[in-house]
Amino acid sequence: MNIISWNVNSIRARVENFIAVAEQYNPDVFLLQEIRVEDHAFPFDAFDSLGYNIKIRGQKSFNGVAIFSKFPIEEVDIGVVPEEARYLQAFTGGIFVASVYVPNGQEVGVPQYFHKLDFLEKLRQRMAAMQNEIFVVGGDFNVAPYPCDVYIENYTDITASPPERDAVARIRMLNYKDVLETCGHTWWSYRQRGFKPDRGFRIDHFYLSPKAQEQFIDGRVLIDVRQQQRPSDHAPIICRLK
Repeated sequence: MNIISWNVNSIRARVENFIAVAEQYNPDVFLLQEIRVEDHAFPFDAFDSLGYNIKIRGQKSFNGVAIFSKFPIEEVDIGVVPEEARYLQAFTGGIFVASVYVPNGQEVGVPQYFHKLDFLEKLRQRMAAMQNEIFVVGGDFNVAPYPCDVYIENYTDITASPPERDAVARIRMLNYKDVLETCGHTWWSYRQRGFKPDRGFRIDHFYLSPKAQEQFIDGRVLIDVRQQQRPSDHAPIICRLK
């Protein structure tokens, strides 16, 4: 089973990009973040020919998560912080998957930052409850767990502050594995034109439960997608399971 997680930074702006990725990599499951559209306005028709079942949790102008699967999508759950469209979990293809879009946090010390830490703790609790399942959690965590995940030396500001890194470390302590931790950056700012010189951050992750790790084959960052016309500022990440 091939699973792609991708912050598309507006699905309506990225329809052609998404179709190109689906046709090139033919994943069984997509976990999307930041779809930026309410449920009624989601462009379902644009993807009819791709053969996916689709579940979304939309929100106007920002946030929003989705699951595309070639298998039936069952046991759908919007848990963690139900009032925000940042989490979507389902059972599909014999495994549980979740698409996660962690709040950015804005800057260290502001209310949004503490909301981010609270979200990560609620996510940890959910993952603890699911740790005995075959569970693949993919998404934009907005946290760079290690110094090598940031192009700026000794950077400890937002996405890399010690409390954020500690919050993600507590997820790993549940025996979830960050399976792409050596695969390089996943996000590059538009404004700083940071992609070509690789001035990026690794903030998009797959976390696999112990039973999911048993089925893990490999994974990588799909750098070529970031080179498309009008790309998202995030590259997709892919993992393969037996």
